[in-house]
Formats: sequence, structure tokens, C-alpha cells
Amino acid sequence: MPNSENPQATNAFISVTAADGAQVEVTLHGGHVCSWRTPDGVERLFMSPLNSWRSDSAIRGGIPVIFPQFASEGPLLKHGFARLSAWSLLESSQQIDGSGVIRLGLTDSEQTRRIFPHAFALELRIKFSGQTLNTELVVTNNGDQPFAFTCALHTYLNAHIADAALYGLNGYRYRDSADNRRIKIADEEVLHITQEVDRVYFAVDKPITLGGHKQSLIASQAGFADVVVWNPWENGCEKIADLKLDSYRNFVCVEAATVEQPVTLAPNATWSGSQNLECVLIA
Repeated sequence: MPNSENPQATNAFISVTAADGAQVEVTLHGGHVCSWRTPDGVERLFMSPLNSWRSDSAIRGGIPVIFPQFASEGPLLKHGFARLSAWSLLESSQQIDGSGVIRLGLTDSEQTRRIFPHAFALELRIKFSGQTLNTELVVTNNGDQPFAFTCALHTYLNAHIADAALYGLNGYRYRDSADNRRIKIADEEVLHITQEVDRVYFAVDKPITLGGHKQSLIASQAGFADVVVWNPWENGCEKIADLKLDSYRNFVCVEAATVEQPVTLAPNATWSGSQNLECVLIA
């Protein structure tokens, strides 16, 4: 939890509860989903216990918003500036159907225009109830020139990595960043994570299932073209200051992303991409 006594700490959590007890918490720093609990009280997102919650640092865990650049694939700061920016709360409510809704917004500023000289508006739309969380990123070009971007919802899913299995990736072309960025074709019916995994699967058009003990989670997407799967393993955690050495045992990132082919957005045009997560009990 952010420390409100620290002047450099991020904003406190904003919490919304659906009628059935499902709950989401966000912070305006980064427009960041920090917690998603289903009605049974189970936390579905991983959050690092080593977060500093400083306003000049990205939050490790939850769902970081990556915009306008994925990773270091361009001239900007790694993963862009959206996850470090101060967003605005547009809505937090419980709908007539009982679902919870949170809407967050970010627009260009003098600071962003120094490094990304475009007028834009981002909106993060979060809707949840029962066993389902839907997160949508909407990008609008408010300028008079087109601009290009890559983006992602960098979702950290709680998982016991020893039991975790990913289904639905077989046959897709992917880039293996853990193997010198080689392009490969996935040939595993089931992906078990037993070492560092850092892959961008291209043109994914079917849901991905994360199987685990007694429960599975189905991740589907619209608008986003690609899927990133990441777990740094112990050797990667050693290099990441805000992860414990054994944090790799407790999460896997399954990210809705657009990486291979940047989006080019015309003036006054809007693009949107969403990720839908649904927990399913295993009989």
C-alpha cells in the first residue's frame, strides 16, 4: 500500500466493489490496476512486495499500461511513459447490473510532448463482476498529424509456477527474447515454465488458458494483435530490484499487446484493445 506520509509516494488506492463482492483497486499513478479479487476473496493479480510506491517509479505487478512504446523497441523510455504518469479518475461506480466500473484518463502534457510530440487521449475502462475482469485501453489522436505506437496491458497473473500450464499457443509464430530474439514456431501443446520465458506470440486470434491447481484462467483479447508471455525465473529476478529472488514462483505475465505491427492512428481517429480474464473452476 502506498505510504501517504511520503511526499514522493504514489496516490492511494481507489477501490470499487461489485454487487457480488468482486473488487478491483487502482491507483492514479500509471493508471494502474493493482488488485482484482473475485467474490471468493482470492487475489488474481500478482503484486511485488518490494514496490517503493514512489511517483518516479513504475509499479511492479498488477496491470501496467504500456504506451506508446513496448519495451525498448524505440527511442523512448522502456515501456513508454503511461505507466509513470498521473492519470485522472473519470468514473468509479457500481452499475445497474451489479458490475463494478472504473474509468481512468490520461492526456498529453508539456512533459509528454517533449518526447512524444503528439496530442492524444488515453482511457482505461475496467469492468468486472463474478469471475470476470475486462480491461480496455482506448487511444484517441487529438492532433492534426498521424502517429504510431505500440502498446500492451502487462498483466501479472497470480500463479504457482510449478503447477502452471499455458494452453492455446501451439502453432503461433513467436519471437524468443530469451534466445537472442530468434523467430520460432511454437510446437508445444502445453507450455510449462521451467526456465526464463520472454516471448511475443504474433497474430494470436484465440483465447489462452492458464491452467493451475483446481482452477483455470482464460485470457482472450480484441484489438490487440499479439500476446506476450513472460517469467524472468530466478536469474532474471536477480537483475530486477523490485522483485524478490523467488518472486518468479508466484506469477506469469500473459499480456495483450500490439508489438510486431505498430498502430498508425490518423487525426481524430480512435483505436481500442481489450483483454478479458475469466476464472473457471476445474471439476
